Amino acid sequence: MKDLLNKIDNFKVSSSLRRGIEKESLRVTKEGVISQKPHPMALGSALTHPSITTDYSEALLEFVTPVYSDPVEMLKFLEDLHVYTLQQMDEEILWANSMPCLLEKETKIPIANYGSSNVGKMKSVYRRGLLHRYGSAMQVISGIHFNFSLSDDFFLLLHDIEESTQSIQDFKSKMYMNAARNIHRHSWLIPFVFGSSPAICQSFLNKTRGEFSLKKFDDKGTMYFDGSTSLRLSNLGYTNSEQGKIKICYNDINSYATGLREAILTPEKRYEDIGIKVDGEYKQLNSNILQIENEYYSGVRPKRVALSGESPTNALLRGGVEYLELRSVDVNAFSPIGIEIEQVYFLDVFLLYCLLDKNELLTLEMNKRFRSNQELVARHGRQKNLNLFNGSEDVPARELAKEVFDNLFQIASKLDNELGEKYYTNSVQHFYDSIDDSSKLYSERILNEMKETGMCFFSTTMARSHDYSKRLKGKSLSEQVKVDLDQASASSHLKQKEIEDSDVLKFDQFLEEYFKQNSRP
Repeated sequence: MKDLLNKIDNFKVSSSLRRGIEKESLRVTKEGVISQKPHPMALGSALTHPSITTDYSEALLEFVTPVYSDPVEMLKFLEDLHVYTLQQMDEEILWANSMPCLLEKETKIPIANYGSSNVGKMKSVYRRGLLHRYGSAMQVISGIHFNFSLSDDFFLLLHDIEESTQSIQDFKSKMYMNAARNIHRHSWLIPFVFGSSPAICQSFLNKTRGEFSLKKFDDKGTMYFDGSTSLRLSNLGYTNSEQGKIKICYNDINSYATGLREAILTPEKRYEDIGIKVDGEYKQLNSNILQIENEYYSGVRPKRVALSGESPTNALLRGGVEYLELRSVDVNAFSPIGIEIEQVYFLDVFLLYCLLDKNELLTLEMNKRFRSNQELVARHGRQKNLNLFNGSEDVPARELAKEVFDNLFQIASKLDNELGEKYYTNSVQHFYDSIDDSSKLYSERILNEMKETGMCFFSTTMARSHDYSKRLKGKSLSEQVKVDLDQASASSHLKQKEIEDSDVLKFDQFLEEYFKQNSRP
């Protein structure tokens, strides 16, 4: 790592960093029950609004920032989206944790509605399929997706250093896929340092499909694992038991796309029993292992912005990797907007390290072992005697963490030298300190808070949700920001209407045409 950093010493890497955030937030009543109200009209169309949309449920908001070179500006925009949204929500509040509470019947969790267009119907049917396959409880877990990329100038420099004969786009794709493999290798580090969902409500456990060996944290319905950090990323969070049957490879774009396509084309008996179109109504898009690529629950996705009607795999094969989407970040319970600036600095360093550190191609077995590391840390990451697989053998997790941090400090120092500040080094040092002092971890701070106050997970999160929502709702937006968001909302309704009016195919034919692009040769 040091040799490579010396070779790029005169290049200002900090100016090449690009990032954006997608942050999910569950709308709940002032009593903490998932909202039954539709997506507020004042927030625009969830189908077409560039910054405020929904995920699985009408109640599960998703805030999307543009791509930023300045992380402070990015978080300011994310805060503005929270403020604007809360000011349109009457008495409802935003839930301040990844894990939901007070879940009633799964049928009472409203699936997101995107209107009458074919593309809107497809999004809703896909979610209906998720309901029938996994239940709604899993689907209203929220999180943060961190989108990361670097400027072309940076890749041109690396291209010259390596004396590569590839086209610059093929070289970029190779580097991003290298980063994706390293993210898998070190995926356990994210729930360790950022995990903020160490406990859940019994109401969530009652709605999940599976048996888990959770322990009682208190007599008020709070459950946890010894040493848990991020139950969102554990086997009771985002899981798909059938995904063990598919072979997703991150060694190159073609292998990755082929693996996803095979999963979309491979029938699954359990899903066939659900049916596709029953009594004239779609229950799911198809009965295969995956309905579409988004159903593959991975900690990282290589991505490219798709053209209208284009599938994600076709977009990658057409233009190569444009950016990486890191999907393993919990909503930070200690931040009103779910993420703090020091986390962004850490992610910049971590993802840059993953991109620069050369690695071997991953076998399917290695992928499986590294995925197991993440599961172990999600469930038991704070245990002092935890061992993890390092690529060749099991070693103490804390020793492995310190090895990774040695490289992170080198990159942080390079970035800080460029800026004349200590932002990156201070961030890495902060999270490094939590390796030996777990009381600094978000996950342990949450559990300690509950012990000290005697409040359960629901009551603790409920109090925090009310506090954050009140504080954010009371903030003032600049006149320009308010005008911009008002216009974006109004324009999005018009755009949805235009899409609906322009449809010429019946929905059945639309789906048939869409899935043709993923057919086997």
